[in-house]
Amino acid sequence: MNENISPVIFQKKELFLRKIRSFVVRRRITKSQVSAINDFWPRFGIMFEKNFLNLEQVFFKNMPIVLEIGFGTGKSLVKTAIQNLDKNFLGIEVYESGIGNCLKYINKYNLNNIKIIFYDAVEVLNNMIKNETLSRVQIFFPDPWEKRRHRKRRMVTKHFSKVIHKKLTNNGIIYIVTDVETYAKDILYIFDDTSKYINLSDDQRYVRRLRNRPITKFEKKGISLGKVIFELIFRCIK
Repeated sequence: MNENISPVIFQKKELFLRKIRSFVVRRRITKSQVSAINDFWPRFGIMFEKNFLNLEQVFFKNMPIVLEIGFGTGKSLVKTAIQNLDKNFLGIEVYESGIGNCLKYINKYNLNNIKIIFYDAVEVLNNMIKNETLSRVQIFFPDPWEKRRHRKRRMVTKHFSKVIHKKLTNNGIIYIVTDVETYAKDILYIFDDTSKYINLSDDQRYVRRLRNRPITKFEKKGISLGKVIFELIFRCIK
């Protein structure tokens, strides 16, 4: 590892003290990703701290805020930001490799409407995001933790739905996509078992893919293997 790497990496020790996590550390970081962090983090990155962000100061323009949790390589997040220059995008990722990739893409297109955070999303939501500030939260293909004994590690829980409800504006949207049916059914139960959200599907189940949502490389591989993609969209009611 490059000893001159940006301070973004130093938080790993504190980050992984959590006893039950919705992620595991298993990805390596390349030299080009390290270079991207060193070169571009100061411009596009936000350090974790236990203070609420002033999002009007964070972004170049005051526009609706879209939060994406777990943006992977960052390609789809950046593409969406390019297609929606009337919105600001805040991305959260726990893998340095994803941080490095995303920073390269943001810099390549010189985008002013994306900022990213390297930290656990639940901690970020609780400590950095003020209530009723997000117009949309999107989570695409969260780790499914398919074994029953591991399901307590899943990100989307009843408690998580309550946290998101606080952070969304009235009529704000949470958009979740998974290729694991058991997870999709659990998500349906979690969000339908409350009067705080409205399921936006016609049959109170799943929706069609929104045309402006990019299909990821991971998703294409799953489709080629015959996997079904489950898309869930709920509107927040205050």
